[in-house]
Amino acid sequence: MNEVMKQIVIQNAGKIDLFLIAKSIFEFIVFLIILKLVNKGLYLFFDKILLKIKDTETRKHYQTLRQLGIYIIDAIVILFFVTNILENFGINMKPILATAGVLGVAVGFGAKKIVEDIFTGLSIILTGQIRVGDYVTINNSTGTVEKFTLTMIIIRTFNGDVHYMRNGQIDTIINQTKDFSYPLFNVSVAYKTNVTHVMHVLKELGREIRENPEFSRFILSDIEVLGLNEFQDSAIIIQCRIKTTPQEQWIVKRKFNQMIKERFEKEGIEIPFPQIVVNKPEEQEI
Repeated sequence: MNEVMKQIVIQNAGKIDLFLIAKSIFEFIVFLIILKLVNKGLYLFFDKILLKIKDTETRKHYQTLRQLGIYIIDAIVILFFVTNILENFGINMKPILATAGVLGVAVGFGAKKIVEDIFTGLSIILTGQIRVGDYVTINNSTGTVEKFTLTMIIIRTFNGDVHYMRNGQIDTIINQTKDFSYPLFNVSVAYKTNVTHVMHVLKELGREIRENPEFSRFILSDIEVLGLNEFQDSAIIIQCRIKTTPQEQWIVKRKFNQMIKERFEKEGIEIPFPQIVVNKPEEQEI
Protein backbone atom coordinates (compact mmCIF):
# COMPACT_ATOMS: atom_id res chain seq x y z
CA MET A 1 0.00 0.00 0.00
CA ASN A 2 2.80 2.43 0.96
CA GLU A 3 4.78 1.67 -2.25
CA VAL A 4 1.72 2.29 -4.44
CA MET A 5 1.03 5.64 -2.75
CA LYS A 6 4.68 6.69 -3.12
CA GLN A 7 4.66 5.94 -6.85
CA ILE A 8 1.41 7.88 -7.31
CA VAL A 9 2.81 10.91 -5.46
CA ILE A 10 6.09 10.82 -7.44
CA GLN A 11 4.29 10.50 -10.79
CA ASN A 12 1.99 13.41 -10.10
CA ALA A 13 4.26 15.74 -8.12
CA GLY A 14 5.18 17.76 -11.21
CA LYS A 15 1.59 18.22 -12.29
CA ILE A 16 0.58 20.21 -9.20
CA ASP A 17 0.35 23.92 -9.93
CA LEU A 18 -1.25 27.01 -8.41
CA PHE A 19 -4.32 26.72 -10.64
CA LEU A 20 -5.09 23.27 -9.29
CA ILE A 21 -4.55 24.45 -5.72
CA ALA A 22 -6.89 27.41 -6.24
CA LYS A 23 -9.43 25.15 -7.92
CA SER A 24 -9.26 22.69 -5.04
CA ILE A 25 -9.73 25.46 -2.49
CA PHE A 26 -12.75 26.73 -4.43
CA GLU A 27 -14.21 23.21 -4.60
CA PHE A 28 -13.62 22.79 -0.89
CA ILE A 29 -15.62 25.96 -0.17
CA VAL A 30 -18.36 24.77 -2.52
CA PHE A 31 -18.29 21.41 -0.76
CA LEU A 32 -18.82 23.04 2.64
CA ILE A 33 -21.72 25.10 1.27
CA ILE A 34 -23.33 22.05 -0.33
CA LEU A 35 -22.89 20.01 2.84
CA LYS A 36 -24.50 22.74 4.92
CA LEU A 37 -27.39 23.17 2.46
CA VAL A 38 -28.02 19.42 2.31
CA ASN A 39 -28.09 19.16 6.10
CA LYS A 40 -30.36 22.18 6.39
CA GLY A 41 -32.63 20.80 3.66
CA LEU A 42 -32.96 17.49 5.49
CA TYR A 43 -33.74 19.27 8.76
CA LEU A 44 -36.42 21.41 7.09
CA PHE A 45 -37.90 18.37 5.33
CA PHE A 46 -38.21 16.38 8.54
CA ASP A 47 -39.32 19.43 10.54
CA LYS A 48 -42.31 19.84 8.22
CA ILE A 49 -43.19 16.20 8.77
CA LEU A 50 -42.74 16.46 12.55
CA LEU A 51 -45.02 19.53 12.73
CA LYS A 52 -47.88 17.40 11.40
CA ILE A 53 -47.25 14.53 13.82
CA LYS A 54 -48.80 14.70 17.27
CA ASP A 55 -47.94 11.21 18.44
CA THR A 56 -44.77 11.23 20.58
CA GLU A 57 -43.66 7.75 19.53
CA THR A 58 -43.90 8.53 15.81
CA ARG A 59 -42.01 11.79 16.34
CA LYS A 60 -39.14 9.88 17.97
CA HIS A 61 -39.01 7.51 15.01
CA TYR A 62 -38.74 10.34 12.47
CA GLN A 63 -36.15 12.18 14.58
CA THR A 64 -34.01 9.04 14.55
CA LEU A 65 -34.43 8.69 10.77
CA ARG A 66 -33.42 12.33 10.32
CA GLN A 67 -30.22 11.82 12.28
CA LEU A 68 -29.39 8.65 10.38
CA GLY A 69 -30.19 10.26 7.01
CA ILE A 70 -27.82 13.16 7.70
CA TYR A 71 -25.11 10.71 8.72
CA ILE A 72 -25.42 8.75 5.44
CA ILE A 73 -25.72 11.82 3.18
CA ASP A 74 -22.67 13.45 4.79
CA ALA A 75 -20.62 10.30 4.17
CA ILE A 76 -21.64 10.22 0.47
CA VAL A 77 -20.88 13.92 -0.10
CA ILE A 78 -17.49 13.66 1.63
CA LEU A 79 -16.56 10.59 -0.44
CA PHE A 80 -17.53 12.37 -3.65
CA PHE A 81 -15.50 15.46 -2.71
CA VAL A 82 -12.35 13.50 -1.80
CA THR A 83 -12.55 11.50 -5.05
CA ASN A 84 -12.99 14.67 -7.10
CA ILE A 85 -10.03 16.43 -5.46
CA LEU A 86 -7.73 13.48 -6.09
CA GLU A 87 -8.74 13.37 -9.75
CA ASN A 88 -8.00 17.12 -10.06
CA PHE A 89 -4.39 16.39 -9.18
CA GLY A 90 -4.25 13.62 -11.75
CA ILE A 91 -4.25 10.83 -9.22
CA ASN A 92 -5.65 7.72 -10.86
CA MET A 93 -8.06 6.06 -8.50
CA LYS A 94 -7.84 2.63 -10.16
CA PRO A 95 -4.52 1.56 -8.52
CA ILE A 96 -5.80 2.78 -5.18
CA LEU A 97 -9.06 0.89 -5.59
CA ALA A 98 -7.17 -2.22 -6.69
CA THR A 99 -4.87 -1.96 -3.69
CA ALA A 100 -7.89 -1.38 -1.47
CA GLY A 101 -9.41 -4.55 -2.88
CA VAL A 102 -6.34 -6.59 -1.96
CA LEU A 103 -6.18 -4.87 1.41
CA GLY A 104 -9.87 -5.58 1.91
CA VAL A 105 -9.22 -9.30 1.63
CA ALA A 106 -6.41 -9.01 4.18
CA VAL A 107 -8.56 -7.17 6.71
CA GLY A 108 -11.72 -9.08 5.91
CA PHE A 109 -12.10 -10.26 9.47
CA GLY A 110 -11.85 -6.68 10.75
CA ALA A 111 -14.37 -5.41 8.20
CA LYS A 112 -16.69 -8.18 9.27
CA LYS A 113 -17.33 -6.29 12.51
CA ILE A 114 -18.26 -3.12 10.64
CA VAL A 115 -20.69 -5.03 8.40
CA GLU A 116 -22.18 -6.65 11.50
CA ASP A 117 -22.63 -3.22 13.14
CA ILE A 118 -24.36 -1.81 10.05
CA PHE A 119 -26.77 -4.73 9.62
CA THR A 120 -27.62 -4.72 13.33
CA GLY A 121 -28.16 -0.95 13.24
CA LEU A 122 -30.49 -1.22 10.25
CA SER A 123 -32.43 -4.01 11.94
CA ILE A 124 -32.89 -1.96 15.11
CA ILE A 125 -34.07 1.09 13.15
CA LEU A 126 -36.44 -0.76 10.83
CA THR A 127 -38.09 -2.64 13.69
CA GLY A 128 -38.36 0.53 15.81
CA GLN A 129 -36.77 -1.04 18.88
CA ILE A 130 -35.24 2.25 20.06
CA ARG A 131 -35.28 5.86 18.96
CA VAL A 132 -33.34 9.00 19.86
CA GLY A 133 -34.74 10.24 23.18
CA ASP A 134 -35.78 6.81 24.49
CA TYR A 135 -34.75 5.76 27.99
CA VAL A 136 -33.25 2.31 27.62
CA THR A 137 -31.09 -0.38 29.18
CA ILE A 138 -28.61 -1.92 26.75
CA ASN A 139 -26.03 -4.45 27.93
CA ASN A 140 -26.36 -3.26 31.56
CA SER A 141 -26.03 0.43 30.55
CA THR A 142 -29.09 2.56 31.36
CA GLY A 143 -29.75 6.06 30.06
CA THR A 144 -31.20 8.25 27.32
CA VAL A 145 -30.33 7.58 23.67
CA GLU A 146 -28.53 10.71 22.47
CA LYS A 147 -27.29 9.52 19.10
CA PHE A 148 -27.86 6.55 16.85
CA THR A 149 -25.73 5.79 13.79
CA LEU A 150 -25.37 2.73 11.58
CA THR A 151 -22.44 1.52 13.66
CA MET A 152 -22.88 2.95 17.16
CA ILE A 153 -25.38 3.94 19.85
CA ILE A 154 -24.52 6.71 22.32
CA ILE A 155 -26.29 6.67 25.69
CA ARG A 156 -26.09 9.31 28.44
CA THR A 157 -26.80 8.07 31.94
CA PHE A 158 -28.73 9.98 34.61
CA ASN A 159 -25.49 11.21 36.24
CA GLY A 160 -24.12 12.45 32.90
CA ASP A 161 -21.82 9.57 31.91
CA VAL A 162 -21.72 8.82 28.17
CA HIS A 163 -21.63 5.19 27.02
CA TYR A 164 -20.56 4.28 23.46
CA MET A 165 -21.71 0.88 22.20
CA ARG A 166 -21.14 -0.87 18.90
CA ASN A 167 -24.38 -2.08 17.36
CA GLY A 168 -22.89 -5.51 16.75
CA GLN A 169 -22.27 -5.97 20.49
CA ILE A 170 -25.88 -5.39 21.51
CA ASP A 171 -27.44 -8.49 23.04
CA THR A 172 -30.41 -7.17 25.03
CA ILE A 173 -32.47 -3.99 24.70
CA ILE A 174 -34.94 -2.89 27.38
CA ASN A 175 -36.91 0.16 26.27
CA GLN A 176 -38.60 1.84 29.24
CA THR A 177 -40.35 4.50 27.14
CA LYS A 178 -41.95 2.52 24.29
CA ASP A 179 -45.62 3.43 23.64
CA PHE A 180 -46.47 3.70 27.39
CA SER A 181 -44.98 3.11 30.83
CA TYR A 182 -46.03 1.76 34.23
CA PRO A 183 -44.67 3.22 37.48
CA LEU A 184 -44.97 0.34 39.94
CA PHE A 185 -45.74 0.96 43.63
CA ASN A 186 -44.97 -1.52 46.39
CA VAL A 187 -46.78 0.03 49.34
CA SER A 188 -45.62 -1.25 52.75
CA VAL A 189 -48.12 -1.32 55.62
CA ALA A 190 -48.12 -2.93 59.05
CA TYR A 191 -49.55 -6.42 59.58
CA LYS A 192 -52.34 -5.04 61.77
CA THR A 193 -53.58 -2.77 58.94
CA ASN A 194 -56.94 -3.39 57.27
CA VAL A 195 -55.86 -4.35 53.73
CA THR A 196 -59.27 -3.63 52.20
CA HIS A 197 -59.22 -0.10 53.59
CA VAL A 198 -55.71 0.54 52.25
CA MET A 199 -56.74 -0.66 48.78
CA HIS A 200 -59.75 1.69 48.92
CA VAL A 201 -57.49 4.62 49.87
CA LEU A 202 -55.10 3.85 46.98
CA LYS A 203 -57.99 3.83 44.50
CA GLU A 204 -59.15 7.21 45.81
CA LEU A 205 -55.65 8.61 45.44
CA GLY A 206 -55.52 7.21 41.89
CA ARG A 207 -58.70 9.09 41.00
CA GLU A 208 -57.34 12.28 42.60
CA ILE A 209 -54.07 12.28 40.66
CA ARG A 210 -55.88 11.53 37.39
CA GLU A 211 -58.20 14.50 38.00
CA ASN A 212 -55.26 16.77 38.86
CA PRO A 213 -54.81 19.17 35.88
CA GLU A 214 -51.04 19.11 36.35
CA PHE A 215 -50.78 15.34 35.94
CA SER A 216 -53.91 14.23 34.08
CA ARG A 217 -52.29 14.63 30.66
CA PHE A 218 -49.65 12.06 31.64
CA ILE A 219 -52.07 9.35 32.88
CA LEU A 220 -53.68 6.99 30.34
CA SER A 221 -56.00 4.89 32.53
CA ASP A 222 -57.30 4.39 36.07
CA ILE A 223 -54.99 3.05 38.75
CA GLU A 224 -54.70 -0.73 39.03
CA VAL A 225 -54.62 -1.88 42.65
CA LEU A 226 -53.35 -5.42 42.29
CA GLY A 227 -53.78 -6.39 45.94
CA LEU A 228 -51.65 -7.95 48.67
CA ASN A 229 -48.52 -9.02 46.85
CA GLU A 230 -45.98 -10.08 49.45
CA PHE A 231 -45.35 -10.85 53.12
CA GLN A 232 -42.14 -9.43 54.54
CA ASP A 233 -40.56 -9.61 57.99
CA SER A 234 -42.01 -6.32 59.23
CA ALA A 235 -44.64 -5.44 56.65
CA ILE A 236 -47.11 -6.61 54.06
CA ILE A 237 -46.81 -5.26 50.51
CA ILE A 238 -49.79 -4.01 48.52
CA GLN A 239 -48.95 -3.50 44.87
CA CYS A 240 -50.47 -1.04 42.39
CA ARG A 241 -49.52 0.64 39.13
CA ILE A 242 -50.56 3.56 36.91
CA LYS A 243 -50.39 3.58 33.10
CA THR A 244 -48.64 6.74 31.86
CA THR A 245 -47.30 8.29 28.69
CA PRO A 246 -43.66 7.45 27.90
CA GLN A 247 -40.97 9.22 29.97
CA GLU A 248 -43.54 10.66 32.40
CA GLN A 249 -43.69 7.66 34.74
CA TRP A 250 -41.09 9.14 37.09
CA ILE A 251 -42.86 12.45 37.68
CA VAL A 252 -46.14 10.59 38.28
CA LYS A 253 -44.42 8.16 40.65
CA ARG A 254 -42.83 10.91 42.73
CA LYS A 255 -46.13 12.78 43.07
CA PHE A 256 -48.12 9.64 43.92
CA ASN A 257 -45.57 8.61 46.56
CA GLN A 258 -45.99 12.03 48.17
CA MET A 259 -49.80 11.65 48.10
CA ILE A 260 -49.55 8.21 49.73
CA LYS A 261 -47.34 9.52 52.54
CA GLU A 262 -49.63 12.48 53.27
CA ARG A 263 -52.87 10.42 53.16
CA PHE A 264 -51.47 7.59 55.28
CA GLU A 265 -50.45 10.10 57.97
CA LYS A 266 -53.95 11.58 57.87
CA GLU A 267 -55.66 8.16 57.99
CA GLY A 268 -53.34 6.82 60.66
CA ILE A 269 -52.09 4.02 58.40
CA GLU A 270 -48.70 2.85 59.63
CA ILE A 271 -45.80 2.62 57.21
CA PRO A 272 -43.59 0.17 59.10
CA PHE A 273 -39.84 0.06 59.50
CA PRO A 274 -37.67 -3.01 60.13
CA GLN A 275 -37.99 -4.17 63.72
CA ILE A 276 -37.16 -7.19 65.83
CA VAL A 277 -39.36 -8.64 68.55
CA VAL A 278 -37.29 -9.95 71.48
CA ASN A 279 -38.88 -12.33 73.96
CA LYS A 280 -37.22 -12.41 77.38
CA PRO A 281 -37.35 -15.86 78.94
CA GLU A 282 -38.91 -16.09 82.39
CA GLU A 283 -36.46 -16.41 85.26
CA GLN A 284 -36.46 -19.82 86.81
CA GLU A 285 -36.92 -20.08 90.54
CA ILE A 286 -33.93 -21.49 92.39
